[in-house]
Amino acid sequence: MLKFSFFDIDYGIIDDSVGIILYGKSENGKTVAVFDPSYEAYFYILPTDIEKAEKQIISLLKKKNFPFKKIEKCKMLFFGQEREFLKLFCIKPQDTAKARDIIKMLEKSRGGTGVVEDEYEYQIGFYRTYLADKGIDCLDWLEIEGEEIKSDTNYFVQMLVKALKIKKIKTKNFVKPLSLKIIAFDIEVVEEKRGERNIVMLSIYSKDFKKVLTYKKSIYPEYVEIVDNEKTLISRFVEIINNYDPDVIVGYNSDLYDFDVLRERAAKLKVSINKLSRDGSGITFSRRAKTSTAKLKGRIHIDIFNFINNILAPMLQTEVLSLDAVSSEILGDEKIKMEYADIVESWKKEKGLDKLASYCLKDSKLTYRLCEVLLPHICQLSVIVGQSIFDTSRMMYSQLVEWFYIKKAKQSGRVVPNQPKFEEIKKRQKETYIGGYVKEPEAGLYEEIAVIDFASLYPSIISTYNISVETINCGCCKENGYKVPRLPYWFCKNKKGFEASIITQLLQEREKLKKEMIKIAPSSFEYHLYETRQKAIKTIANASYGYYAFPASKWYCKECAESITSFGRYWIKEIMKKAQEQGFNPIYGDTDSAFLLINRKNRKELLNFIEKINNTLPGIMKVELEGLYKRGLFIPKEIGKGTAKKRYALIDDFGRLKIRGLEKVRRDWSSIAKKTQENILKLVLANKDIVGAVKFVRETIKQLKKLNITLKDLVVYEQITKPLENYKHMSPHIIAAKKLNKMGMDIKPGSVIGYVICKGEGKISQRAEPVEFVTIKNIDIDYYIKNQLLPVSLKILKVFGINEKDLFKENYSIF
Repeated sequence: MLKFSFFDIDYGIIDDSVGIILYGKSENGKTVAVFDPSYEAYFYILPTDIEKAEKQIISLLKKKNFPFKKIEKCKMLFFGQEREFLKLFCIKPQDTAKARDIIKMLEKSRGGTGVVEDEYEYQIGFYRTYLADKGIDCLDWLEIEGEEIKSDTNYFVQMLVKALKIKKIKTKNFVKPLSLKIIAFDIEVVEEKRGERNIVMLSIYSKDFKKVLTYKKSIYPEYVEIVDNEKTLISRFVEIINNYDPDVIVGYNSDLYDFDVLRERAAKLKVSINKLSRDGSGITFSRRAKTSTAKLKGRIHIDIFNFINNILAPMLQTEVLSLDAVSSEILGDEKIKMEYADIVESWKKEKGLDKLASYCLKDSKLTYRLCEVLLPHICQLSVIVGQSIFDTSRMMYSQLVEWFYIKKAKQSGRVVPNQPKFEEIKKRQKETYIGGYVKEPEAGLYEEIAVIDFASLYPSIISTYNISVETINCGCCKENGYKVPRLPYWFCKNKKGFEASIITQLLQEREKLKKEMIKIAPSSFEYHLYETRQKAIKTIANASYGYYAFPASKWYCKECAESITSFGRYWIKEIMKKAQEQGFNPIYGDTDSAFLLINRKNRKELLNFIEKINNTLPGIMKVELEGLYKRGLFIPKEIGKGTAKKRYALIDDFGRLKIRGLEKVRRDWSSIAKKTQENILKLVLANKDIVGAVKFVRETIKQLKKLNITLKDLVVYEQITKPLENYKHMSPHIIAAKKLNKMGMDIKPGSVIGYVICKGEGKISQRAEPVEFVTIKNIDIDYYIKNQLLPVSLKILKVFGINEKDLFKENYSIF
């Protein structure tokens, strides 16, 4: 009997049998691959006449000489109704789509007999359905009855087992005690020949291991290993991975860059990289939407950039998703400062190679530390949605919700709806509805602000009002259902809908976890696990509303989406109305939050008000105190009257700033502009020092004119999100990227471009130069004053009646 915990999954052929392969570790830490040949590929067929359909399907498949295993009748739920289906079992996983292409010809719309209405689940994926059907998740502990396979030597594991029986070991809670062995890596690339990317250094970092590989001699730190050439460097990297045998290999933008370069150079230099994976396949690239992924079967390849870009970015202050910016915010640590030009010069002139080695290793170390922080969150998301850690780490919000729904649909005997066709997606993209309510404040500075907001407003509305595709405008509750404010919809009170029920389960689990956390020491390991789990639940629950309106959704329902926002608008207005009645003047409201003016003495009364409100709210809806702030500034619109939505700054009693929508937290502004705006905000919000703010701007302009700044202060960073040839609008960062491309740098989606605006003729965008190839003397100082410093400064100062001319009058007094 083998007990092991698995962390990766795929399928393959062993001894001429197709089966699922689970990769993991045994109780005693051995690496194990478990082969399960029992699982069969299948899909569902919805017939109009089940008897005729079964006969005609069998006849048609035989006529086409298409082999299959069997066909069964079954009853399944489909959008809440029990329907009769045919379930066709195929010989190979890829046969499901092929069989469906044959069977669909029986549909009436395709000129067939009409005995078939539609087909479902033929494109979900073999190992993906395995996880859902078996009810097992990555990091689960399994009990395996089977026999060890000795014949297959392609698998780089300590034990290969053919499973005869697999049983999930039940644990008291979600805690998964498996310890994953993690290693991070990074490469430095220099173009030594025109158009040819050469790996000149490669760093590897783990908790008990660090190394930099390179092939130029110098005086290096002890962790640097000098090899003969680039070919040997790649071979040595593969050897280290094979010997160290990590479960997780982590990089930063490694899908699109590091592994792409590594595969390219290995092919060019004829180096085998097969042992990077545990099945001997090396790096397997697959296309996903607009990007590609690099899979190392049997190990988990985590691209931290992907997870941050898809999931974490909205929660970060920075919009620059470079390793430097993200590490600075999450870890409080930064990269060693070197621009690409410095790297090229260091390598080609063989100067400062020790610094380059330290720079390369620091990138791996930061990536490793980010993985330590984020991997628990990724793992808990994987458990909730029921998919592999590799796949989950690359999912966007809509995909997380979709796979969670698919998992729950399988568990409750439901057939998963099809992905909409392209024409339907285009049609849905044109559909609109009213979103969240926004109450605009008067621009200005306010004292003593309390921010209260609904806890998971939209998910709690879904749960409270039973919002589901199955329950909208039901036949039994037209007169007494959950009526939607100002819309002709209602939701059933008698039968719980699919989406509403599983979102309720999520929210209830999160609430339970938060109550348990109160009893546990915050420094404990258990507290950390609970915290990670509740955050993962919040991520998926909060994304559930958006999935209704996502054009490619399998559970698309515009009526559900607009019902949710209608309930949301009703309740935030009610909260602000009741706050006003209690003497808490609402100055701003946005979707799920209300900003209330309070007197410092009334803070206790505010808490009593919140408690009374919660006693009157329906279902699981709840209001919480988000924060108390000493002062707040609301910014006017650029054009027209009113205040810009989500453009404000608050400061609390501890001097901590909360900034939304201003240049300080946007990526398309230089560091000097962001720092200037942040300092103005601190002076204004902390001490109401308007005079000091004006003086600070004037002094910054002086220093800029004297060139008492660094290039780093002037760089603007923006990300490339698609291939360069697909850009029609030539914005500055695209111009700079194309210039880098001409110089031999490989610019791909995900690349972060740093550029500055230089002196010269032509449009601003044409004068954008990659920062790596300019000096401070090339800079267009007038551009930075007029287009960077003045806009960010006046955005705040104009609230106090200060204009551009005032900033240039030395003797001007604002009072």
